[in-house]
Amino acid sequence: MSISHSPYVRCFWTGTLYLTNGKTMSIHCTHISTQMIEVEAPEGLQGSKMVKLELKAIHEGKIATLKVLCDPQLDVFNEHNKHYIKLSYHTISDKDVNFIKEFADAHS
Repeated sequence: MSISHSPYVRCFWTGTLYLTNGKTMSIHCTHISTQMIEVEAPEGLQGSKMVKLELKAIHEGKIATLKVLCDPQLDVFNEHNKHYIKLSYHTISDKDVNFIKEFADAHS
């Protein structure tokens, strides 16, 4: 899998985070690139070493559901009483990387 680098940009896509303990929670993206994503969630990672992320992505009228396995990098309780979670991609399809790259390049 060859990953082309993109800028790290603001993003407001919504989605679902699946933890290894079976818990799911609604999240929204705050920043995204072709390597990393930052999301805001109502609860923390609860010990998950890897999480599944499904994002409802939209860019210039194109809609995609991005499905990514992620490695958590950071989980911080923020001033909005939410968890700010930074994730790096573990497994992501080339198609999803290309969608993110188009979005990030257009918004940088």
